[in-house]
Amino acid sequence: MDNHPRYRSLFWPILLVGVGLVWLLSNLGMIQPISLGSVLKFWPVLLIVFGLDMLFGRRYPWVGAVVGLLAVAGVVALLMFGPQVGITTNTETKSETFATPLEGVKTADYNFDTSSSPVEISALDDNDFDLISADITYRGTMRFDVSGSDHTTVWMSEYSDNTSWLNWDFSFDNLRWDIGLSPEVPADIVLNGGSGSINMDLTGLQLNSLQTDTGSGSSNITLPQSSESYTVDVESGSGSVSLRAPDQTSFTLTLDTGSGSTNVIIPAKAAVRIEVNDDGSGSLDLPNGLMKTSDSSSFDIGAWQTPNYDTAEYKILVQILGQGSGSISIR
Repeated sequence: MDNHPRYRSLFWPILLVGVGLVWLLSNLGMIQPISLGSVLKFWPVLLIVFGLDMLFGRRYPWVGAVVGLLAVAGVVALLMFGPQVGITTNTETKSETFATPLEGVKTADYNFDTSSSPVEISALDDNDFDLISADITYRGTMRFDVSGSDHTTVWMSEYSDNTSWLNWDFSFDNLRWDIGLSPEVPADIVLNGGSGSINMDLTGLQLNSLQTDTGSGSSNITLPQSSESYTVDVESGSGSVSLRAPDQTSFTLTLDTGSGSTNVIIPAKAAVRIEVNDDGSGSLDLPNGLMKTSDSSSFDIGAWQTPNYDTAEYKILVQILGQGSGSISIR
């Protein structure tokens, strides 16, 4: 029988208190933000601290307490005084406006690679003289490239270091992409979404085409009314997608969906044709009043349309190229 008293090391309780203290100081703005990815850059020091506690903490609890206190004090000191000597955690929040003038531009291609930040895209005011004006609050590095004169191509993307998947921030800064596009020129938009939500209100824009991969964040898309036909390609993952179609506009919508739900809202009495090549395992809900067409044999599942589709001035063509486990509702 072991009659020796057992002492429990104070290392882990002190370390937990230290984590809460660092989090609080970061939220109060007293120290720079910290992320798990930046902490792991100091993994050799972490191994030394854990090893010291394993060697001495069980036999001499006061040693574990001292090691824990020194570890917490070292992290706080690094965050408070590190920027003064050029040491940062690379999670500093920055806010910038990226813009390019409209003068001389006849058509525009926009390419957006978004991240975990929420994204808002809408039309600029008619009296705005910019082709694009984007207010971005971000961490990492932003790429903003503009090329061409008459036909202008704009690239926007955000880059992080190779530990970005570990950057679970202890702060709650309002990261966002707020993008305004000129309604004066025809536009082709390509958007590759991340985990952040996407809200695109394209009302007023001259849209030629829209291609979007919505990622895992939820997406709300409002298409513009137009006298010219345009195309919309939506590829979705686990995030839900809600798309609102305009009245008196012809466009072709292709859907390739994943596990998230997809909801397409069309105007009442619109002329609609729906071609289904894959119904997947998710439910498929189509509008009332559609008729199965005689050429349905050329599709894997079938084709349906409203009685007035062939003679209508404005037509909406929906092509379901692929459906995963998420539901698709067209109403």
